[in-house]
Amino acid sequence: MLKHIQYSLLVLFVILTSNNVFAQKYAQISTEKQTESDQIIIYEFFWYGCPHCFNLEPTMDRIEADLDKDAKVVKVPVALRDSWLPHAKLYYSLSQMDVIDNIHNLIFEEIHIENNRLDNEDVMAQFLGKNGIDTKDFSEKYNSYGTEARIKKASNLARKYQINSVPTIVVNGKYLTSGSFVSSYDELYSVVNLLVERERNE
Repeated sequence: MLKHIQYSLLVLFVILTSNNVFAQKYAQISTEKQTESDQIIIYEFFWYGCPHCFNLEPTMDRIEADLDKDAKVVKVPVALRDSWLPHAKLYYSLSQMDVIDNIHNLIFEEIHIENNRLDNEDVMAQFLGKNGIDTKDFSEKYNSYGTEARIKKASNLARKYQINSVPTIVVNGKYLTSGSFVSSYDELYSVVNLLVERERNE
């Protein structure tokens, strides 16, 4: 408890004394927070085929691991181009199967390390089968209304926050940042945590 209080005070100190330092590290896009949850939501807009998203993922894992219970990361695979759609369907299919947490990073590695683009259902099924995923269930989810509805919701969210590139992070519907705003992943980690703490103290 004492450690948490000390950390909170440190972050508040940073907010009060370093606003100028972080002023150009994010953009305020709204004065209204998201209404999806009572928690502070960190939206991570991404595409599996994006190398920058792949490189960012360890930082996102670190952010997620260090969050208190009043905040959470929500991953949003977006199809800003038609060619991105299969990967969005892949994510939401596996999410409905409750296996996405186990294989999310493996998908990134398969694409960016093994050079397997996973760009169609058959290739995806082969990869998933090798990793113990029920491919019949996957195929049903991949072509389901539930997956279609989730992709539509993600597209609407991206449109609402005017997402035109990935990876992009939106904190609680009010603040937007990305790798183009910062000089390092450590700095991005600090900026996201600063914005979460700001929302916590609103």
